[in-house]
Formats: sequence, structure tokens, C-alpha cells
Amino acid sequence: MENETKKEIDLIDALTNLGIGIWNMLKKCLKGIGWTLRLIYQEKFIILACMIIGAFLGVYLSRVKVYRAEVEMKINAHDSYFYKNMIDPLFNQCKYRDDNSIAKDFGITLNQAKKIANIQSFFYVDVLSDGTPDYIDYKGIYNASDTMDIIMPDRLRIVVDCQDTSMFSNMEDLFAYFFSQNPQIVKENNLRKRQLDEKIAATTNEIVMLDSLRKREYFVRKRDVQLSTDKMVVVEREMKLYHNEILALENQKQQLVWERDVFEDGVSFSSHFEPNPHPVNGSLKLAMIFTIVFLFIGVGVASLKVNRKRIVAFLQREV
Repeated sequence: MENETKKEIDLIDALTNLGIGIWNMLKKCLKGIGWTLRLIYQEKFIILACMIIGAFLGVYLSRVKVYRAEVEMKINAHDSYFYKNMIDPLFNQCKYRDDNSIAKDFGITLNQAKKIANIQSFFYVDVLSDGTPDYIDYKGIYNASDTMDIIMPDRLRIVVDCQDTSMFSNMEDLFAYFFSQNPQIVKENNLRKRQLDEKIAATTNEIVMLDSLRKREYFVRKRDVQLSTDKMVVVEREMKLYHNEILALENQKQQLVWERDVFEDGVSFSSHFEPNPHPVNGSLKLAMIFTIVFLFIGVGVASLKVNRKRIVAFLQREV
């Protein structure tokens, strides 16, 4: 009984201490907010000047508009991991402005390469492994240890930013050129197309054989049986079975031909690269972002000014 009473007292003390800690933290936060507001009022000219500088800087940085286009890339040869590993270096080339490498990889001029601001690729994630893409992993939140979700191997999301919207008109050709420089992709795609041609040829031969067999069977059976109505119905029924098999093979052949002709290259795009009419770096958006950033910078500068004597005294203090 005494132990239970002691446990109850300990629990009450713990909750009391927790409440006191939270209240003290809240008071410190309110005190900090009050001090910041008072500082902003006292040094309003410094902070206002910093905010104006930030707004002008945002407008200045947005003077060259950057437009974005996204498209799904269907993978016909190899898998999405392989292509992402190829595209990721392009992102670094754009980030660190290695325009010579961009021009070489895409087979374009240096001036055109300078207009490409960003290139990225993102995985499609299939939740519950049902063969349907559920979301695009823009933020890299996919967890490989989660066995219920898988990376889809047959597609990628391609994001391209350009300073000139005319660059998007031939972006598919630029990627085709880029991938064509990889001998492994070319080899695997040629093997895939050769296998499709072999399947088409085999299906065609099977159709011809079945058609010949159907005609021969029909005339032989028609000659051998007496022309009674019941027996001819049986013959016609058997001929219909041949017809259904031939029709199924014809559909199979058309699907193979379509796959070969439509997906001729190692990759294909679901649509053209159509840029969003609204730039990524809109003037108002960047101006607001830099204004907020420079507000905090202004608070820091004002704090240094107010506490400059303490800071100087601390620095001059002997160790």
C-alpha cells in the first residue's frame, strides 16, 4: 500500500515538474518575442533598410526568368535506376554551371547549354506493389526497407528548367542524343527490337500455317463427309475454332508491331516538354522570400548594434 502511494506521489511530482518546465519555456519564448518586437521598433530603420535590400535583391535575381517542364519518361531498355544514375550528373553540371559538359552530353552549342538551368529525375513509387504508380518521390521519402512499396523500374519523372522556352521544343531529341551515347543502352535496345522482330516473324508464320491448315481441313472434311446438314454444322464449328486462334494471333502480332514501332528507342516520353507559363523564379515570390530572410538578418544586425558595448567588452576581457 505504501509503495503504491509512493508511486502516485512520484507521478504527481513528475507531472508537476513537467508542467513547470513547459510554463518556464513558454515564458522564455514570450519574453524572447517581446524583446525581438521591441528591438524591431527601436531599430526599425536598420531592419527596414535590410528588408528593402532583400526585396530589391529578390527582384534582381529574378530578372532572368526560369521556366519548368515535367514529363514522364517510359523506359523500354534497362531500368529506372540505371537511367537515374545517368541523369544525376546532369543535375550537378547545371548546379555548378559546367556548361561545357552539358553542351557535350546533349550535342548543343555552349550558348544553348547556358540556357539549361536544371535537370532532375525522380522515381515513381508503387504502393502495395499493384503495378500502378501512386506518387512521385520528389522529396526522396521512399524507404527501401518498406517491402510493401517499390520503385517502378519502367518509368521516371523528368524535370527540366530552362531560361528560354524555345529550348523545350527539341528537348526530347536532346535526351535521345544523350542516351544514344551510352553503348549499353544501344546494345540492349537493339537486342530488344531484334527479339520483337523474331516474335513478329514467328507469329506471322504460325498464322500462315493455321490458315493453310484451316483451308485444307475444310476441303478435305467437306469432300469426305456426306453433305448432310448435321455433319456440315460440325465442320463449320471446327473451322470457327481455327478462325478464333488466327484472330488471337493477329491481335498478338499487332501488339508486337505497335510496341516495336512506337517504342523504337530505349526511352520514350508520354508527352512533349510543355513549360509552365509561370516562371519558377517569379519576381514577387523571390522578393517575398528575400524580404523575410533579410528581416532576420536585420534583427541580427540590430542586436549587434544594441549589444556592441557588451560584445567589445567581452572581446577585450583578458583570458
